[in-house]
Amino acid sequence: MQIVSAREFRSNQGKFLSAAMNGQSVVLTSRYGKFKITPVTEEDTLTSRICHGLQEVKLIREGKLKSYTIEEALNEL
Repeated sequence: MQIVSAREFRSNQGKFLSAAMNGQSVVLTSRYGKFKITPVTEEDTLTSRICHGLQEVKLIREGKLKSYTIEEALNEL
């Protein structure tokens, strides 16, 4: 695990991003808190949910999927 300051991270971003991409843990410390640097992959839940949502919007625009009002969407929850 590498622990780096915000200043050090700014000076050597490529080095630390490459380390994170290669599976090494990189922790950034700053006056705002501590943050773990991790690459985003297609397997990430958030990424897949965003892609699915964009696909649904495309289908709605094409008329292949029924559009929802906000009330209908909330009632499904």
